[in-house]
Amino acid sequence: MLLELMGATGVGLYAQKRMKKKKLVNRLINPQPRITPFTGNVRDQQLKEFSADNIEQKTPAQKMADRNLTIALSSMGLAAAGPLFYPPLALLSLPGILYITQFSVLHAYENLFKKKKFTVDLLSALTKIFLLLNGYLFFASFSIFLFSLNRKLLAKISDDSKKNIIDVFKQQPSFIWVVYEGVEREIPFEELKNGDTVVVSAGGTIPVDGMISEGTASIDQHILTGESQPVEKGQGAEVFALTLVLSGKIYVHAHKTGQETTAAQIANILNNTISTKTDIQLWSAEFGDKTVLPTLMLSGLAFPFLGPIGSMVIINSHFKYRASIASAIGVMNHLNVASHNGILIKDGHTFELLKTVDTVVFDKTGTLTEEQPRVASIHACDEYDERTVLRFAAAAETKQSHPIAKAILQQAADWQLDLPAVEEAAYKLGYGLTVGVEGHIIRVGSVRFLEQEGINIPESVRQVQASCHDLGSPMVAVALDDTAIGAIELEAAIRAGTKELIGELRERGISSMYIISGDHEAPTRKLAQELAIDHYFAEILPEQKAELIAKLQAEGKIVCYIGDGINDSIALKQAEVSVSIRGASTVATDAAQIVLMDKTLNQLPYLFDLGQQFGGHMKKVVAAVIIPSVLTAGGAIFLHFGLLQSLIIPQIGLLAGVATAMHPAIKHRKRHQKHLKKHLT
Repeated sequence: MLLELMGATGVGLYAQKRMKKKKLVNRLINPQPRITPFTGNVRDQQLKEFSADNIEQKTPAQKMADRNLTIALSSMGLAAAGPLFYPPLALLSLPGILYITQFSVLHAYENLFKKKKFTVDLLSALTKIFLLLNGYLFFASFSIFLFSLNRKLLAKISDDSKKNIIDVFKQQPSFIWVVYEGVEREIPFEELKNGDTVVVSAGGTIPVDGMISEGTASIDQHILTGESQPVEKGQGAEVFALTLVLSGKIYVHAHKTGQETTAAQIANILNNTISTKTDIQLWSAEFGDKTVLPTLMLSGLAFPFLGPIGSMVIINSHFKYRASIASAIGVMNHLNVASHNGILIKDGHTFELLKTVDTVVFDKTGTLTEEQPRVASIHACDEYDERTVLRFAAAAETKQSHPIAKAILQQAADWQLDLPAVEEAAYKLGYGLTVGVEGHIIRVGSVRFLEQEGINIPESVRQVQASCHDLGSPMVAVALDDTAIGAIELEAAIRAGTKELIGELRERGISSMYIISGDHEAPTRKLAQELAIDHYFAEILPEQKAELIAKLQAEGKIVCYIGDGINDSIALKQAEVSVSIRGASTVATDAAQIVLMDKTLNQLPYLFDLGQQFGGHMKKVVAAVIIPSVLTAGGAIFLHFGLLQSLIIPQIGLLAGVATAMHPAIKHRKRHQKHLKKHLT
């Protein structure tokens, strides 16, 4: 009986699991028709990764927009409830209406008398005043609702993440090692001060600008200088904050800490730079302002024939904020769709810039090329072969995590080499590595390192060194006991799919492309040739990158700049459109308007597709709003439409505009459903 019960229970549980699985599949294939018209969870999460400080805390403008929208909704509710339940209740909506109306009046006054501009705010203020004077409290409350919603949506698509968020040290370890009275001890990063001696080992990031007082190291400076080849530095050499120690151990006497460092100064320049891009209006808002004066003139001309009510009907028929509201929702849907496809676009105005781009400028190191190089060739000396050289080098690098070590270990894995164990007692770190392997002493590092160890360098290795220097490529020398047995030449690895995406960009009409690099001439020229990019600039200093962008802009080009380092940040700010890659320096991802979340450039063609689709889609949205408004104005002149028609018919345009604005989200959902069905069947 117990066994039967257990069996029945098991069958029941199995059936429940099958039912749950079936429901899950049905929910995935046929999800509820829920469309998120705003930014959605995916984009919120992406923004938090790069702009956490600003996502959690709203700006005063955002708080005001939220408060005004709440007041407007409350006033509209009271105005609607009065006629239905208790007429005097509608009067309670009056304070809220008057409070919000003051903003329309003030904006209209400022634009008209201070900026000498006719804007939608003027028509809005006139409409509200007319409705209030004639006792139309519900329509007046609906008007302030549209005004408040417009301000709320425009605040939502603006890039608040650009404001005072660039902090070069936000990914710095919380604690660092310093030397006090001959003893190494750990202290909080915030307690570091000028004059301290900081200890940095292989794999660590240098936290200060200063001078090496002891030790030697191979340092990756590409984040600041753009050069791909590591630099060997010893006692007396200058080092900079945020550069990476690849191998060795150094003691750095701190000259500059915190906000005094070179990297922090670049961030301060960016934080104090006023970007004109955030002041660009939505095209619909700009178009709305341009139609204000013609509307007023038409209303004035109609006054002798239609009277004050007819003139007011023409003014009220104007689409005012409706086109801006509908297009803002359209922008949010485009932002949301981009996020679901691995593209974080911080600012809705970027779409309007993106569609105008005719020139793309790439930073070389870390953008077109991978952070991790690859083994280009292995040079063996005398009786040794390539596999032996690689086997000993990989064994020595087993515990290392810097890019060159990873490249050597990856090549060893590709060749399926059996690596010998390293004898711990013989493990030493300097310019290179010294390890004990199978009873031998293996040294891996620079030619200078082997020379310091008293090892004779064969002419063949020196020739490889000279060739690598000319090409700007890293090279690692390998010695067995007291004999140099070979060298490993490395090269920058082009990001997967880069050649294909260059072709796709050309298909989209972007024929003007440039490479800008702080690296040597030879590797930059070679990369440009491999990617069939005609123009390149090599050995460019960080401050010169922005100058080159400005020069291209002076020639009439609309530039999209793609970079990943601190040295790219000012150029990112200079370009009309700026793109960085997830995993790049925090300054680059903070300065950029767009971040490619999958850490590759693969989504770049799709990004430009979105830009092109955006313009056409927004015109449809605005047209859907404007047509009923034009019909209302025509009806006032030819069909003697009254105030009621002028209040109701334009709202049909608003609904039509919002429905059109939702199309990208609906299209994305259908494509997502199709994708799920394909993978689940």
